[in-house]
Amino acid sequence: MKFGNLLKKELGELITKQAVISMVFVLVLFVFMGQIMGHSMEEGFDTSTLNICIRDDSDFTKNVIERIKTDAATELNIVDIQSDNYYDELERLDLKYVVIIPEGYGDTIVDEKKPGQLIFASKVSLGFSAAMSSISSSDAVSTIIDHSADEAMESIYGLTAEDVELLTSPANTVEFSAANGKSVEISAAAVSSIVMMESMIAPFAIFFLLLLASQMIMTAISTEKIDKTLETLLSTPVSRMTVLTAKMVAAIISALLNAVFMIIGFGIYMVSIMGGAMSGAAAGSEVINMPDAGAFTDVLSTADAISQLGFSLSGADILFFGLQLFLTLAIGLSISLILGATATDVKSVQTLVMPIMIAVMIPFFVTMFMDFGEMPVAAKVIMFLIPFTHSYIALTNLMSGDMIMYWGGLAYQIVFFAVCMFLAVRMFTSDKLFTMSFSTENKTNKKLLKK
Repeated sequence: MKFGNLLKKELGELITKQAVISMVFVLVLFVFMGQIMGHSMEEGFDTSTLNICIRDDSDFTKNVIERIKTDAATELNIVDIQSDNYYDELERLDLKYVVIIPEGYGDTIVDEKKPGQLIFASKVSLGFSAAMSSISSSDAVSTIIDHSADEAMESIYGLTAEDVELLTSPANTVEFSAANGKSVEISAAAVSSIVMMESMIAPFAIFFLLLLASQMIMTAISTEKIDKTLETLLSTPVSRMTVLTAKMVAAIISALLNAVFMIIGFGIYMVSIMGGAMSGAAAGSEVINMPDAGAFTDVLSTADAISQLGFSLSGADILFFGLQLFLTLAIGLSISLILGATATDVKSVQTLVMPIMIAVMIPFFVTMFMDFGEMPVAAKVIMFLIPFTHSYIALTNLMSGDMIMYWGGLAYQIVFFAVCMFLAVRMFTSDKLFTMSFSTENKTNKKLLKK
């Protein structure tokens, strides 16, 4: 039995119709979730429409409304609120919120020189996107307050429009992003949003790729051992190293196929959710032309800024990342081979996969929510001892040009993989493969059953 036949056999056991259906389902699920979440986020962050009910007929309020109408960024939607039951009124008008300017609003500001009162009624909804919607809709009150302040300064205190603009915006900000020993005139939010988008997909893919590959090869090894087919396979006139290699290559191919579907689906999901924010950030940063900025009036696109700051990936960087991803996968598979061979039943497989899950999850969440540069030295050492950590931060190291950290992590992974493969080969080339066991069955129950 040659290597090709063994590989075909292993692939046939791993890539079944059910597995393909599962891959497609994951892809469709991510796309579906992305469309729903993207639509919700788009509605939640939409502040272009201002729902307002006007009950005050003073000249001050009329002037404020005229100011809002001349604001190109705001679409005024004047409604009629007929009762104080705001829930019924919002339901009747099919609105999420409404701002009410009550009678006497203008007179309070002009005659009494006191702040006027506004009524803001908004539906209470649950969920993250609903919370964002509530925050965004509250900006409607800020819009009225800002225009009321401008009108008060002009009509009450006799200031010119130029004076009002100077008082409300006494400074123009020229934003610079600094990284990797360089500084570029562009908003840090614009750069961070795109870099975050790029760096989030890779850890997500590594996380699920490791779990899938480990689960598959561990289940395959343990099932063959439990069904006694592994003994038959290893008794055929083919080297055990060939069998071991075929199993690992088949698991890698199957895991990569799963990863492709997951990466595509997750990429669509992230683009759908962050599309509006990303577009807004990019649009806001395409042209930076602040008045009186002196020499700092260069126009940069977000892509140019990312390139100048050193956050763009070259073809070599992608190859380097692929190399570390392959090593990470190989480490996970080698550990799974060793653990899977100790399983004696299905329950023990689920128990044995837990150490791998913990080792994969800890650096995944730590790298997502924390900056390694700000972590204590002891915490860094602990995290670096976990081989999977180096793959999670590989993309960041490559984008920031920290090649010492990258090569150090790669060297550590090579040594770790060599040790794991040495143990796996020793186990597969000896009879320990059939004698090693880990069972979740209670030993006391076994004794009772024998009696």
